[in-house]
Amino acid sequence: MTIATDQVGGTPGVAPSRDGDVDVLTLRKVSSAYGPYRALFDVSFRVPAGGVVALVGSNGAGKSTVARTVTGLVTASAGQVLFDGRDVTNLPAYKIARLGMAHVVEGRGVFSSLTVEENLTLAFRQRDGRGKLRDNLERSFSAFPILGERRRQLAGTLSGGQQRLLSLAKVLVVPSKVLVADELSLGLAPVVVDTVYEGLEEINRNGTTLVVVEQQVHRVLKLANWAIVLDHGSVVYEGEPAGAAKSVEALMERREKAAASGAAEAEG
Repeated sequence: MTIATDQVGGTPGVAPSRDGDVDVLTLRKVSSAYGPYRALFDVSFRVPAGGVVALVGSNGAGKSTVARTVTGLVTASAGQVLFDGRDVTNLPAYKIARLGMAHVVEGRGVFSSLTVEENLTLAFRQRDGRGKLRDNLERSFSAFPILGERRRQLAGTLSGGQQRLLSLAKVLVVPSKVLVADELSLGLAPVVVDTVYEGLEEINRNGTTLVVVEQQVHRVLKLANWAIVLDHGSVVYEGEPAGAAKSVEALMERREKAAASGAAEAEG
């Protein structure tokens, strides 16, 4: 790995690459804002090719903003985003996607007025041409049988979990260099979450690097081989997944103590 480990409260740093290491995604002191509201503060980390990086933290920590910034949905106000060695900081989202970056956004991310098969057909034709369409459809239905059963059904009438699977199927069959997955388990039943994570594992086995934004910390850390913890828009930990779990627990304890102290002062 090429990322230096820093504990909670330290200054996150990025170690020099070692021989043989290849970083497919690099953030260098990236800041982002929504109008006057600054959401990210000098975020720096690297994502090694073929790895699974978990991006965790509490609500409002900046996780989804990182995802949107690296994929071009939000333009960085400062710093630099490198994708496969190329500066993509100011590129629009569609150009970054053409370079091999896929983004499964928080929520459903499907064309609700089209059928399951039509959604997949659009994605597969764009990324792999007409010649492989039939094979790609069959592979996606084999990976997620429920989609095969509902191939003629309008995507907007699927359950939330089924729509997440449809979003994953679009990138499972035609692998990207990097997949940024944003809160895929949000609001899903445990059995559906299992299927979603099985899909992510399969995508990674097919050669795609994963950056997984997730609220279910312990679940995503089982999948990941490296982890980034964000708090208030800044990186407070980067390192092994086990250390990330301890970092998140420490942050939660501090917040609970602060809340209890504030409540005591209010009563006083």
